[in-house]
Amino acid sequence: MTHLLRPVALLGLLSLGIACASEPPPAKLLVVGAHLAPATLLDQNEVPHPIDKSTRIILFAREMEGGAVIRALLDEEGPKYLEEHRALYVADISGMPTLIARLVAIPKMQEERPYPTLLDRDGATTAFFPAEAGRVTVMALDNLRVTAIDYRDSLAGIREAVAKIR
Repeated sequence: MTHLLRPVALLGLLSLGIACASEPPPAKLLVVGAHLAPATLLDQNEVPHPIDKSTRIILFAREMEGGAVIRALLDEEGPKYLEEHRALYVADISGMPTLIARLVAIPKMQEERPYPTLLDRDGATTAFFPAEAGRVTVMALDNLRVTAIDYRDSLAGIREAVAKIR
């Protein structure tokens, strides 16, 4: 009977999140001075947008709260805000169930957002982007080198952080 308990105990440990030796190490977060690798993400309309040497600012949201602040800013400022500041709005939606994203969230974005929202659907591109719960990450770039990282939770805060970058 004890031979049956061992697999059950092992399954119990695995369900508690005990790490296995084969798991990859966690991604190393970007810091000021680090270089960001060029990447391309699709927006809500499946249009590719490069994160490259021309990108000056990334407004990043890993959670819905941060995304709501960025959307409020862009709804108020208009779709040209991103272009004028050489900025990209990047959202990590990897935590969202794929079916919900495909059938509900992305169609809603297509309908409601006249500005591009770059979507990291699997979390790979933004895994190393720093973030704080409920806040927007404002990352300043110069030729893909991170020159500043700030966390904001209001429209005024984002405007202030962006103004410091210019």
